[in-house]
Parts: sequence; structure tokens; C-alpha cells
Amino acid sequence: MKKSSFFLVALASVSFALTVPLTVNTTSSPITYAKSTKRVAGKAVAKAIRRSPDLNPTASVRKYPAYIYDKYWKVFDRWYNVQPMSAPGVFKKHTARVYVANKALKSYTYAAMNNWNKALKVKAFKVGTKAHHTMTVGFKNAGTGDGSWDGYYITSKLYINYNFFDNANYLPAVYKAITGKSLPSGDQPNSAAYKSVYDTYWKSVITHELGHSLSLDHTPYSNDIMEADSGTKSGDAKYSWHSTKVVDDSYAIFTDKLSSRDINRAKLTRILGYW
Repeated sequence: MKKSSFFLVALASVSFALTVPLTVNTTSSPITYAKSTKRVAGKAVAKAIRRSPDLNPTASVRKYPAYIYDKYWKVFDRWYNVQPMSAPGVFKKHTARVYVANKALKSYTYAAMNNWNKALKVKAFKVGTKAHHTMTVGFKNAGTGDGSWDGYYITSKLYINYNFFDNANYLPAVYKAITGKSLPSGDQPNSAAYKSVYDTYWKSVITHELGHSLSLDHTPYSNDIMEADSGTKSGDAKYSWHSTKVVDDSYAIFTDKLSSRDINRAKLTRILGYW
């Protein structure tokens, strides 16, 4: 549940061939779906999945009757690196109420919430209160050594590592490690240029962690907000990777922009009943 590639990764992910055939029965998910009168052959679903872009459940994969997702949820989990990550009750009617315990994190968190809400065109996240919330965001001192992280999400709690958040030397090191370039104004933490990158970076970290709350595991693509520099194949992960796949020299962690892959995966996890 930890990651040390500078920005957090709370769970490992993975992509190769469809290893769980769609014609094989899988155990039923705990989600109850309405019955559907339209029946779809497993081969048709498998064909649609194989034709979809890597880790990107486009509309052709999200169009089926509910029983398909109930029956083959294990296949969808593995093929698109998704799995339930929030505790039951965090999302009520597809919405989580978020309480930010520390004022310093409010603007970043609200921007990240709006990022997902706008992209998904639903209120996945609403502002909660201390007395009425289902998810919390706050600081935690998680060290700076091996195994430390920027952000972390588990069941209903999102943490930001204060040791990195309040460290003027950290962002330039992250920028250099990820892009291979020096951060403009990296030696001027009080400048407007530095502050702009700093603000965007921490919005991105929280956007990434909220992605975990939506049941999204990592991807290797640099333009995905859910990118991580490594992942391990598992029952819920398509393949292993050991380095980031750079797309158009774009790094979502420094832009706080969601890719179509991020958005489509979140739409799929909603269909699967994970949030």
C-alpha cells in the first residue's frame, strides 16, 4: 500500500492478453443489479474488450446490460486495472462527502474534486462537514526515506505527507526525476512560477488519490493522472511494467488533467458498482 516514486501510488497495478476468458463463469460480485431481458454472448463482450485501447474501456465496452458486469467483473477488473478500493458506504448514490481536516489542503482538494466531477459530469464528490462526511482528507507525517509517499488513500481516508508538502527542495527533485529536466524557478520557491507548479502538483496528487477512491489502480502512461512508474501483474492488474510510458512529453502529475483513459475507467467502475 505504499509507493516511493515521489508521487503516491497506493496500490499496485498491471496488461497483456485476456487471461480470464469471458466464456468462463466467475463468482458473482456482491453488487445486486436489476434484471435485464437482453442477453449478450460472452464472445461479443470479449471481442469488444480486446478491441479497446490498452486499459481504456471506451463506450463499446460500457454499453452492455448489467448482468454482463455482474458475471464478468473479474475480467473487467484485470483488463482495465480496477478493483474496489473504498469501504462500503463511502459513496452513497454514487457520491462521497469529503471533509478536509486541514485548511491548507482545502483549495487543492476542492479543485481535485471538481476535476473529477466535471470530467464525469456527475457529483462524485461533494463537500462534507466534520459531522457529516464519508471521506476525510488530512496530513500525515510519513517520513522522507525509503517507502515514503506523497499521498495515500485507504478505505475512506486520504492522506498527504506533510514532510513533502512543506519541503521547498522536494518539488524540484520530483520534477527532475520524472521529466529529466530542471524545474524552472526551482531555486526560487517564493516566485510565482514555482508556486504555480507547486499548486498544480499537489492538486494532481489529490486528484490521483481520489482516483483510487473511485477504484482505479495505476497505469504506465505519463498523461494519465493514475500513472505510476511501476506496476505488478496480479488478479486485478493486466500486466507488469517497470518504467513510465511517456506520451507526447505530457505528464499529468504536472498538469492535473484527466485523460480519456482516466475518465473511462472511472465510468466503468461506476457501472461495476464500485462507487
